[in-house]
Amino acid sequence: MKVFAAAAVLAGIAVAGGASAQNLITNGSFEAAGTTGHGAITSPWTYSATFGTDTSHPATIIQYNSTNGYDSGAFGEPIPTAPQIVGDPDAPGNFAAYFVADDATETLSQTVHLDAGTYTIGFSAYIPRNGFNNSGDATFTGIVAAQPLVTFSVHASSSQVQTWQTWAQTVNIATAGDYLTSFVYQSGPAPAADVVIDDVFIVKGDITPGIPEPATWALMIMGFGGAGAMMRRRRTAAAAA
Repeated sequence: MKVFAAAAVLAGIAVAGGASAQNLITNGSFEAAGTTGHGAITSPWTYSATFGTDTSHPATIIQYNSTNGYDSGAFGEPIPTAPQIVGDPDAPGNFAAYFVADDATETLSQTVHLDAGTYTIGFSAYIPRNGFNNSGDATFTGIVAAQPLVTFSVHASSSQVQTWQTWAQTVNIATAGDYLTSFVYQSGPAPAADVVIDDVFIVKGDITPGIPEPATWALMIMGFGGAGAMMRRRRTAAAAA
């Protein structure tokens, strides 16, 4: 029982250590925009667009699991909550960003100052079924901390429809400076495919599954030492009896 208790303490330490990381992207889960009303994309995110025939459906903030139409939902299709990404300290929350305009180019961007060092970056994207079934295609590009993570065509992603996909990696920033995170959606003629995104993050350090940070290693070693000491005391007490 004493060894189990020590293991439980170690697990708590590891979780607490991971939770202490800070997301350098502000409002990376788009929750602030959601609380101020659907469709409100708030600073420091910058939204820009060039519209063709469709000027009435700019990128918006939608609520998860909602059967509402635009602009608070994905035209009646409930979007499931994005999964928590390992390394992202922010929970997905209740809202996500939705790109849906036809015949348009839309960009959502944010600039973050980074010191030289190692960072973990990433985001998630989702292709709704009703958008995929539209005749017009769309392409989407995700860049985090000036690192291109993915470019895909919606119609070429049939196996990924209605499935959250995550792109995450570690990067080494050689020179301190301002680094751009941007998402570019380019859609074809109406009706075009659409894309939902969430969980945009930049975290200092290499936050990868199953690889504790140095401080966590030190705490774990101390914990295992304590567990070993308890086991030795238990054996000594049993021998004396």
